[in-house]
Amino acid sequence: MARWVVKIGSSSLTGDDGRFRPDRLEALVDDIAGLRRAGQAVVLVSSGAVALGRDALGWRRPLTVPEKQAAAAVGQGMLMEHYRRAAARHGLVVGQLLLSRDDFDHRERYLHTRSTAEMLLSHGVLPIINENDTVAVDEIRVGDNDTLAARVAIALDAERLVLLTDTDGLYEADPRKVPGARRIERVEAWDDALLALAGGAGTSVGTGGMRTKLLAARLAVLAGIDVIIARAEPGVLQALYAGESRGTRFFPARRYAGKKRWLAAALRPAGAIVVDAGARDALVAGGKSLLFPGIVAVEGQFDEHATVTVRGPDGEEIGRGISRFGAADLRLLLERRAREGKGAVRGIGVVIHRDDFVLTVPAGGARPSKDARP
Repeated sequence: MARWVVKIGSSSLTGDDGRFRPDRLEALVDDIAGLRRAGQAVVLVSSGAVALGRDALGWRRPLTVPEKQAAAAVGQGMLMEHYRRAAARHGLVVGQLLLSRDDFDHRERYLHTRSTAEMLLSHGVLPIINENDTVAVDEIRVGDNDTLAARVAIALDAERLVLLTDTDGLYEADPRKVPGARRIERVEAWDDALLALAGGAGTSVGTGGMRTKLLAARLAVLAGIDVIIARAEPGVLQALYAGESRGTRFFPARRYAGKKRWLAAALRPAGAIVVDAGARDALVAGGKSLLFPGIVAVEGQFDEHATVTVRGPDGEEIGRGISRFGAADLRLLLERRAREGKGAVRGIGVVIHRDDFVLTVPAGGARPSKDARP
């Protein structure tokens, strides 16, 4: 049984006037029910609580953060009631999970979250996930539901992530401004140049846009998950299951498991280690452990066994790992090496073992393909 994580945005559950459209939610649940009949396991990440709450409160103006949290508090129960009714028509039961960044950053909470979702799936329940918007602030936010969906897909070992939106994929140029712009149907390997093709949010009711979807896609494909960005329309999920070419499909680069999968899903590393070009190449292309001689700087304060970001000499993140040394000890060793030479730190070996490290950049790059085959 393959596992899908499906994300639906607020713009796909509302009309042009920003008001909630129950018929669109019902069409999505019908589509999910069809997937389940085909033997697929589905987890849904759904926006829409703020839009529903705003309608109920009669607020049509732009909202402050406290007002959005209040709208989410009103709308969350309403949203779940809509899903409960739509699912009941197919004999399905729904269950809600409200998550925050801490549920991914702390391994124990990450494992509990995973276990809860696994239990729901094992009993035939449709898990419906959202960020806990009623209490979330910047310090604990995942950020947007595209990122949340990618983290969920990684945590639940999903084979496929589908990001449903109000456009039918990624284009070579903005089709609203460039007539005849072509849709990119396949991306065989990630290329950061794709981000230049993304615009901003398309509507006033959503928190993301194509850029957030591309960043989520990059995160998921680098962890080994097949990703599709497609238009939210009736039957699209079953069409994808049947092998039809819809939207833009991103092919996975690698497959992580266990502790590495958690590292890939972590949102808040405790600090950073900066490495030289040789160490960067050994990590990215060679699959090696990080040795102390390759370290040039340390950022932040962290203890041993903390999760840290690893940056290349250009400052760009290349991966994340568990450091066997705390920041204070690493700085002490760097100072000793600078003062007394490399011989003074001879014998200091592995700082991050390759079993405790995951890449967050591709090992190689490729341009998108226009091949229409699924």
